[in-house]
Amino acid sequence: MTSSRYSKRDLLRLGIGAASVAVFSARLDAQDSDLFGIKVPEKLLDIVPRKELNYVRLADAVIKLEREADRKALPDSTLSRNTGQKITSYDDALYQLVLPRLVALIDRSESIDPGFADQAGSLLADLHETQHELPEALRLAPSGLDMLTPEDTLKSSINPTVALPSLDLPPAVDLPVDLPETPQPETLPPVEELPPPVDPLTLPPPPLLEDIDKPLSKAKDFASLSAELARMFRTLTVRPERAETVDWHLAMVRKSRDRYERVSDATGVPWHFIAVTHGLESSFNFRAHLHNGDFPLSARTRQVPAGRPKQWLPPSDWESSAKDALKLLGYTGQLDWSLERTLYRLEAYNGFGYRALGVPTPYLWSFSNHYDRGKYVADGKFSWTARSQQCGAAVMLKLLADAGDIALTKAS
Repeated sequence: MTSSRYSKRDLLRLGIGAASVAVFSARLDAQDSDLFGIKVPEKLLDIVPRKELNYVRLADAVIKLEREADRKALPDSTLSRNTGQKITSYDDALYQLVLPRLVALIDRSESIDPGFADQAGSLLADLHETQHELPEALRLAPSGLDMLTPEDTLKSSINPTVALPSLDLPPAVDLPVDLPETPQPETLPPVEELPPPVDPLTLPPPPLLEDIDKPLSKAKDFASLSAELARMFRTLTVRPERAETVDWHLAMVRKSRDRYERVSDATGVPWHFIAVTHGLESSFNFRAHLHNGDFPLSARTRQVPAGRPKQWLPPSDWESSAKDALKLLGYTGQLDWSLERTLYRLEAYNGFGYRALGVPTPYLWSFSNHYDRGKYVADGKFSWTARSQQCGAAVMLKLLADAGDIALTKAS
């Protein structure tokens, strides 16, 4: 048993709310836990909301692992970002702050210290769970499925038995039936002097009709969505506040291109499609399964799709797991990898639920001008205020295309 006194500043450093601080800033006797070098009693941790406490512990573990990597003199990584930066947020924003740090730790150690890389991979899997949502194609797929074809993906995404989430919308306001007439002025106001006519040649050209923002289509078939996907991709711009984070995603994909290409050569699936799927489905974790980010690779997946790969004798490698994931989802053997088909395939896999709400899916458009907020935070539970912290697939593809790394052809 130990006894300690904690200042309000110490408790707030742990992400503990002010109300809790007011109650528990007094002296407490209990078994302590060490977070950020502060001895914190378990009684205090018991009152911290579970989500916030998990974030605090995750941040603490990342910092300790970085110190251990430096002590081991592991080589630096070009993927390192935010290292040494003080972690002041214990909410969803933690994802983008910590993601590059964990990916860099894996990159620093994977070839020379696999055990250390697994420690970082385990933390990255935990971080991934804070943002990952179960794709609709897997959620609605029949159990025991050996391969999910593109047709199955579309059928599952429009399953009429799946109810849309209930939304807490404000009640409608009943207007009076007899509205008062608008009063008419007795005299007209004086006519203001009109400005001089403008030379049409000096005006900027009007935007193309197809480039003007349109309501999001509620359709779900490729023929109906092809032109819209192409238009949104063409007009995509990165939000300025996300520019640095997006640049890191480009660096990550480029650095790992050889690994993606090896899987591409074996499956026929374009390397860039594998890359963006890796980012969204497992947060670029090369120590976890591509299917869903489950860790470790030495065991089959636990979450949906569970028990994959079916033939799996540990220790096994990421490339073999990735081949199984792509085959399971029906991507192997596909011939049409045009821009529109690629975007459609990604959206169909994640689900068309966002379209029903008029929200561009963050799976494609997060960090771009097309997406601001609105996210499924749990199965069937939608929040209008939540923001995705994952970079959208279309954004990553646009960066690669603009940089000349890939050529995305139009659908014929």
